[in-house]
Amino acid sequence: MNTNGRVRDDEPSVATSFSGLAHDVIELGELQAQLFVHDVKSTGQKTRTSILLGVVGACVLLGSVPVLLLALGQLIAEQTGWPLSGGFAIAAILGIAASAGILAAAWNRLSVGLSSMQRSRDELNRNIAWIKSSLRSQSPTKPDLKWSSKGDSPPNPR
Repeated sequence: MNTNGRVRDDEPSVATSFSGLAHDVIELGELQAQLFVHDVKSTGQKTRTSILLGVVGACVLLGSVPVLLLALGQLIAEQTGWPLSGGFAIAAILGIAASAGILAAAWNRLSVGLSSMQRSRDELNRNIAWIKSSLRSQSPTKPDLKWSSKGDSPPNPR
């Protein structure tokens, strides 16, 4: 049998050959994921100008918000007959309330999104490690079915 210069300790079997092949396929999947992360970073660097233009546009938009609030305060003062300070105060309170509501909603959605991504990443890493160790070892092992997440999802039955 041609061994390409390698010395084999024992005769190859279908199980060990398949185990090695499956292990290599899993490593290839991991490398593919690393390549995806690299591509995302590269795309971010290439789109830096577009992102910068978007930030500048957002700053101009934010700069127009105080002008809008001043105009609203002026309108309130003219329509109600109040002094300008009263109209500006009402406009400021409305602006603060609107921004607080928007920021609270953004924070809530961001924290929920980030926590679910971390749980998925941890689960994927544990599953890949278990599959690799199961395919390399000669004796069959069972996965650790303890729940590591906060108890809001069942373990992977595979």
